[in-house]
Amino acid sequence: MTTGEPEEEAQVTNSGDESNAIFDFVIPRGQTGTDGVPGNDGATGPTGATGPTGPTGPSGTTGATGPTGPTGPTGPSGATGSTGPKGSTGSTGATGPTGATGPKGATGATGPKGATGTCSCKAPDLLSAYSTPPQSGKSGTVLIFDRNAVINGSSISHTQNSGTFTIQQTGFYQVSFHGTLAPASGSAFPLTVSLYLQQQGTQVPGTAVQHTFHTSTDSANVAFSQIIQVTTVPTTIQVIGQGTGYFYGPISMSINKLGS
Repeated sequence: MTTGEPEEEAQVTNSGDESNAIFDFVIPRGQTGTDGVPGNDGATGPTGATGPTGPTGPSGTTGATGPTGPTGPTGPSGATGSTGPKGSTGSTGATGPTGATGPKGATGATGPKGATGTCSCKAPDLLSAYSTPPQSGKSGTVLIFDRNAVINGSSISHTQNSGTFTIQQTGFYQVSFHGTLAPASGSAFPLTVSLYLQQQGTQVPGTAVQHTFHTSTDSANVAFSQIIQVTTVPTTIQVIGQGTGYFYGPISMSINKLGS
């Protein structure tokens, strides 16, 4: 059966024979009717497959800078670059502290002997005197030296059995004294005896020595040594004793000229 157009008439044809008929019908379709009332929306169909990505849209405006993120881990050190050109020499720094003394080096070879020099050597002027037997003294006594031991030169002189030493040349002299003191019999105790060097009638500072006795069997060794300057000649020096009653001896004194 074939559907024909609305204006066509219906047709029947036999495409067979009288014994075996085959009818072909052409039935015209009816005219299109008016639209019916729309039906209700059907259920939403399944989501279709994602379509292809559209073209990239234009870039938007740059947004505000975000906060700084945390520092990332340190990357590996890069390869050492080539050495740069040598800089100019800086100013000299302050001198550092002196280092420790190094070990002593080996002793060098002995040098050749020098020529023998001339000597204008001169033995020093000196005098020493002494007294052995004990002698009695009191306040203001000049101690007596009865013997001379050694005399050299002409700067110093002393007459035996006297207490005066005479210096004949200006200069510096060292005077040294040593002696033993003891109380005289019948002395009242305590008894203080002192000695000092006198130059031209004036006591020489730094030469005073003394001892205080408490018994008649007591004794004491005293000594002084001092440098004096002689500016006028002749100059006399003496050892002076102070005390109510005492013995002195043995005693000795030496005078050495040190220089002009």
